[in-house]
Amino acid sequence: MKRILLIAAFATANTFCAALFAAQCCTTTVTSAPVEYRVEKPIVHTAYKKVVEMEEVEETVTTYETVWETQQRERRYTVARTVPETTTYQRKVTVQRPVEETVMRDDSYNKTVLVPETTEREERYLVPKTVCETVDREIVETRRVPVEETVMQERRYTVSKPITTFATQTVDRGGFIDTQTITPGRTYNRLAWQSGGTYVNPDTGQSIWRIPGLYWTPMTGAPQVQTQKVYQANYVQETVPVTRVVREQVAEQIPVVQTSYRDEQIRRVEPVQVERTVNEEVVRRVPVTTYRQEVRRVEQLTPVKVQRMVTEERFEDVPVTTTRTIYEERVVPYEVKVQKVVPVTRIVRKPVTREKWVPIESERVVGVTDREVPPKVIETDGSVLPLPSADPADDVPTLATEK
Repeated sequence: MKRILLIAAFATANTFCAALFAAQCCTTTVTSAPVEYRVEKPIVHTAYKKVVEMEEVEETVTTYETVWETQQRERRYTVARTVPETTTYQRKVTVQRPVEETVMRDDSYNKTVLVPETTEREERYLVPKTVCETVDREIVETRRVPVEETVMQERRYTVSKPITTFATQTVDRGGFIDTQTITPGRTYNRLAWQSGGTYVNPDTGQSIWRIPGLYWTPMTGAPQVQTQKVYQANYVQETVPVTRVVREQVAEQIPVVQTSYRDEQIRRVEPVQVERTVNEEVVRRVPVTTYRQEVRRVEQLTPVKVQRMVTEERFEDVPVTTTRTIYEERVVPYEVKVQKVVPVTRIVRKPVTREKWVPIESERVVGVTDREVPPKVIETDGSVLPLPSADPADDVPTLATEK
């Protein structure tokens, strides 16, 4: 296809150049004989474009989850229970019995008594007596006269201004992810049939012949898979605005009215009553009470109970307890958690990519060859030139691919 387009293009170019050269070199006139010329006609061209579409398709997914089930089981065991049996027999016992007796006890004691005695005593003391007298006294009074003055006073105060800066901090944007943990199965021993043969003892290193039969064989159970959610950190750098307050001191002149006081003295004479204290001696008789100690005897008899032991013989029943063992069977219910894998079916929407060819129509103008007398010639410097034809390569439709 490319070769055909190149040949047609070269042929058209040679024809146009030959006609142009003949028009410039010779001044011959062109007759009205029929010639070939190109006519432009519109052609509708259809191209195809590949379009990729995304659509969601529902898909059934089956997963297996571990579920714990509680099962009721019974455990039977034999219990030995001790049953007591009591028998009695008589025995002779010598006991001592307390006997109470009342005895009078002498609890007499001496008591000291205070006996009051009253006498008179003479007391002398001074009694202050107030005497009033009139005296002239000079009084000096001081008065304070207020005087106001206006003074400029500097006042300083603090002003807070907010300043915003940006700081980078690390923030955890992580989340929980599912992780699976595999627990190996439990290893236990069980009786299993083994065929006869020779095997090497790992302890002694000697070959021993084994008789076929049941032997204790180590067994390993199936591993368990558990799904757990684990937190996975994701640290991200973020820029955060930080506002801090800056304090500034501002000075300001303020007029202040100050009041000062001036002292003025005023003198005057006034009669004043003056009191004077004069002591006078007074004699009085005061009764005085004194106490003397006197010992007196207090007789007191107290009845007291006294115990004495009296020996007696008596018969009493003595219990003897013997035990015997009784065996009983008991049933105890208990719960066991069993792990079980259960299939779970979910419907998941899965994105699917589909390719589609979409037709695109475009209109083009192409040149078509026609054998008729040209309707118009171009005269240049007295020469007659035919109209140039279009590119024949435009006649071939191509596939347009738009991206």
